[in-house]
Amino acid sequence: MRLMITRDCRKIAKRKKLEQDPVVQGEDGAAVLPLRGNLTDSNGVIIELPAATAAETNLTGSLVFGIGTQSNNGLGNATVYTVDNNGNFATSFKGTSYPGSFLDSGSNGIFFLNSNITGITSCTNATGFYCPGSPTSVTATTNGQNGASATIKFSVGNAETLFANSADSVFPSLAGPGSNDFDWGLPFFFGRNVFTAIEGANTPGGVGPYWAY
Repeated sequence: MRLMITRDCRKIAKRKKLEQDPVVQGEDGAAVLPLRGNLTDSNGVIIELPAATAAETNLTGSLVFGIGTQSNNGLGNATVYTVDNNGNFATSFKGTSYPGSFLDSGSNGIFFLNSNITGITSCTNATGFYCPGSPTSVTATTNGQNGASATIKFSVGNAETLFANSADSVFPSLAGPGSNDFDWGLPFFFGRNVFTAIEGANTPGGVGPYWAY
């Protein structure tokens, strides 16, 4: 299934837990694709998006059903990061661990902590986003319940500058303050194949729920 990120996808969607019967739903609520109806490829999904290094008008990727059930959905070299009962894992930043962190392709940016902790200026007009004077590099470490970890490097851009071109809808450096955790939103997915294993489902990487990338 092809996925396209367009201007209509710029609003933030609320996070959903890794549930037994997840759906993919269009903004009009019409496109509902439950995994339950797919008996062969029902143990998870993969979001595959190409890399994006600058703002773009659109981006096309794929939503692949199943993990290790077909020739095109194997885990390959992806590392499994198990999660707690709420679908969360930990993110370490500047020596502090934030255990309520999660991945969420429905968030249009990476939302984490606040300006007091990050040292990144918040926007005046684009409320809810960061607006540093120049692109700021950030390094954090994601940690699964199983001890697996990965160092993640990303750039935080000025949201007001990014939004200045109304034709753009893909923002790999879009970020903003959040709560006391990391919401790894859409920019995290660019250039990665991200696996979501469904709770209680058997996969080559173990029983879900887990993330893998």
